[in-house]
Amino acid sequence: MNIRQRLALTVPAVLIALLGLVPPAPTGAAANSAQGGPGSFPITFQNNTRGTYADSQIFVTVLGQVVPGQWSYMKPDGSMAHINHLDATAPGHLVKKGVSYPDMSFTLAQVGGTVPSPASIRGGRIYISLGSPLYLPVSPDDQGWGGPDLRNPDDPNSDVYYDWYEYTYVQGQVAFGGNTTQVDQFGFPMTSRLRQTSSGYDTTRGITRTRAEVMQQYAASVGAAFKPLQNGYRIVAPRSSNLFLAGGAQQNHLTTAIDRAWSYYTAHPFALTRLGETFSGRVSGSTLTFSKNGTGPFTLRKPTSPDVMACAGALASGNDTEKQLGAEFCAAFNRGVALDTTAWYAPAAYYAGTAKNDYAGFFHTVGLDKRAYGFPYDDVNDQSSVQILGNAEPPTGLTLGIGW
Repeated sequence: MNIRQRLALTVPAVLIALLGLVPPAPTGAAANSAQGGPGSFPITFQNNTRGTYADSQIFVTVLGQVVPGQWSYMKPDGSMAHINHLDATAPGHLVKKGVSYPDMSFTLAQVGGTVPSPASIRGGRIYISLGSPLYLPVSPDDQGWGGPDLRNPDDPNSDVYYDWYEYTYVQGQVAFGGNTTQVDQFGFPMTSRLRQTSSGYDTTRGITRTRAEVMQQYAASVGAAFKPLQNGYRIVAPRSSNLFLAGGAQQNHLTTAIDRAWSYYTAHPFALTRLGETFSGRVSGSTLTFSKNGTGPFTLRKPTSPDVMACAGALASGNDTEKQLGAEFCAAFNRGVALDTTAWYAPAAYYAGTAKNDYAGFFHTVGLDKRAYGFPYDDVNDQSSVQILGNAEPPTGLTLGIGW
């Protein structure tokens, strides 16, 4: 999966939708597509909550760019409408803690469990919330929206059970790519079954264990630094928790491991060969200078522990080649194998040491086929839950299972 695809699927909504980060709307943009039609496919929701929540209590919020640069949401009839801040005062709007929000959700009962996907959608988010809709603000210029903020204890969604599925698809141009995710948090188990009859593609990803099992097993499995990430509503990912950010109690969780790796590659040459490409170089001071297949030089700065947890900063800077090796290092540090490049593509070696991302490692133990999106570059060496078709034609169907 290339960098563009990876960012499209893993950047949290609270970042991609903030005012100023969304590209300006193109002049004379076409109207939003209507429901169904050529290139569309059905998205079916299965209520697997075992009676805990009725279909009338399961809310769906679908957001994405059906026209590049313009954010739209799905209405109960399956049509897509441009986001509108004035909906916060329209009849039927939502109110929480004295603040008004647009109502951009519908229940499974309202749609009979199935909706049509647009034939073109970029940065798509399918939020599922249980017992309550989500409270999502829209910017005054209608060019951005704010997703749940996991770092803000006063966020209106902090006491709402929610999870989501991400996808991008443009008929004839961009092959369907989507995934369940724990990059930012785990709210409740979800599965995704993607089918395309013409190509024979039929895979299921996600978690089939009960929510209680996941919560209990997480508490029993992770180290002390990762236990406070869990609360009654969710398990927050390190990158989305103030604990692991600069200034947080765990800001240096991987600092010793990073120091050891940089010291090792100062005294020893760095060499990584994978996918027919060879990276080689050496660390001097705080910088790894390297070549790729004999071309270069390129540089990679020493990351911080928050950089590793978020796959950001030093690991997501520079040109495409530097970002490529940054993604490899991010995966290696999270998986606890940075000191041995022969283990970077050996899944049996992952998460075996003490200096690692316990959160991500745990979700690989409960995900189907040991697949999970536990950190942003978890698709390195094909370990993530992503599902990508080999052509840009529509899937036969996407089925999302909602567990409890």
